[in-house]
Amino acid sequence: MTATISALVSATKVLRFGDSGPDVVALQLALKKIGYQLTGTGYFGSQTDTAVETFQRKVGLPVDGDVGPRTAALIDAAVVSPTTTQMATLEEIERPLWLQVSLDHLGLKEAPGSANNKELVADIKTVAEDYQNDATPWCAGWVSFCLAKAGQKPSSKPLWALSYADPKEPFVRLPGPAVGAIAVKKRNGGGHVTFVAGRTRGNALACCGGNQNDSVNISPYAASVFVGFYWPKGIAPPPRIGISSLPIVTTGGKVLSEA
Repeated sequence: MTATISALVSATKVLRFGDSGPDVVALQLALKKIGYQLTGTGYFGSQTDTAVETFQRKVGLPVDGDVGPRTAALIDAAVVSPTTTQMATLEEIERPLWLQVSLDHLGLKEAPGSANNKELVADIKTVAEDYQNDATPWCAGWVSFCLAKAGQKPSSKPLWALSYADPKEPFVRLPGPAVGAIAVKKRNGGGHVTFVAGRTRGNALACCGGNQNDSVNISPYAASVFVGFYWPKGIAPPPRIGISSLPIVTTGGKVLSEA
């Protein structure tokens, strides 16, 4: 019989970032059963950390990425007997981790005037060391940060939006929009890049990205404005593609209905 996650942790032992071994494998496979895109690597890295933080946020626990008794118990419960409410949550949990990172930061915004939002700048500096202030366009930096946080390789030009449409970068073009797809558009002086989170009731794309009205938010875009939709190379392609297949989501990221 497979051990529960609760059996692997205690008040004095938690699973956390940097750990490795069979207990981490068990945790990863349990998270995979409830919809997270993990494999049993046995190393508690950025992907596992993001999955745990996302789960904690969804079930109302303090978000620290550590798997202690409370987190373990709720993971076990979700694996064994998800309720109708939990299943609604799991629809959202199944989003690619890079999209979930962006959704988890909804409301993060630039500081007014010449000030800087220290959190925003620090996040982007993890992928672009020369990034200095939030007055510099940061949509691409945000996508790059989210991908890296989720354990994926960002563009080699992390602050350049149009680089995500460059065939030399580690992304493949999709035939249409999908949940989690990287959406790239051109505009005067450069471009914009964001993530597809779903669609609106009016059948516009609902995109979660940074530097959208100076913040991380979900904004509507016509699908036709994008030059293409892209997916990290080496990751299994999304199961559903096309605007009609996208879930309807609110500006807060909640799924209202499935197509």
